[in-house]
Amino acid sequence: MPLSDFVRYLNTQHPLPGAGLRSTTPFVSEAGRVFVNFANLRLESYFSPIIDTATGKLTGHAAGLYTIGLKNHQLLEPEAVFVLPGDDAEFIYLDRLVRTLHALNYLTYLNRHARGTLLLKVHPRHVASVAADHGLAFEEVLRACGLLPKQITLEIEIDGVDDAAHLVQAIASYKSRGYGIAVGRFGRRAIDFNLLQEIRPSIVKFDPLLFSSTRPLQRMVDRLHELGAQVMIGGLDAAALRRDAQEGGFDLLQVNAQERAPYMSPESPLLSQAA
Repeated sequence: MPLSDFVRYLNTQHPLPGAGLRSTTPFVSEAGRVFVNFANLRLESYFSPIIDTATGKLTGHAAGLYTIGLKNHQLLEPEAVFVLPGDDAEFIYLDRLVRTLHALNYLTYLNRHARGTLLLKVHPRHVASVAADHGLAFEEVLRACGLLPKQITLEIEIDGVDDAAHLVQAIASYKSRGYGIAVGRFGRRAIDFNLLQEIRPSIVKFDPLLFSSTRPLQRMVDRLHELGAQVMIGGLDAAALRRDAQEGGFDLLQVNAQERAPYMSPESPLLSQAA
């Protein structure tokens, strides 16, 4: 199905708003890419390569969000859009909308390349606000896009979680549907290895603040490996990252974009430096 037709289909299938910030046609197709219009903002995708430190090979991409004012064309922090929803239902809608945007762009732009796994953030408020059957609604969206949960790793922050039992239940539901689980910004505040042992993520992504702390990083890496998790770090300099990662026992690198660019393809100079 042509991209424009698929976007029209998604807009007809999208839940219509009773009130608030939602648009009846949030998805926009333009020049082979997909955008979302939400509350006078344009939301765009970009993708950062994820590299295996041992081999230098591409294993997937992490999706990121650009938020741009429709009138002033100013770039905003991605978090700015998530303060707009007025209630939990609106927030769940927005969080799922963003992940759908990334899934569509991942298919349309990178369809000429080996994509690997797509890493998508799930906001902690979304996890807390959904009562049960986590991942079911998004699985239906993915299947319409031609993707399966096993191709997706969901990145969730667990620092300062209010209801650990609900989080464990939610992650078990995600896993039962085939999603991989990554813990994002690990070590930014508290470090709870007991909770990690319960949820058993496939990836743990270190917060950059850990590297300026006095915490014993090597011991933390070793313990995470014992739990069966791969440890990821991120940054701009792919070559230096890979060197440091191999020395520290880190498994994966997320090579972040240096400038605003909608996508980073496997031919990116940043990625070739890491090979």
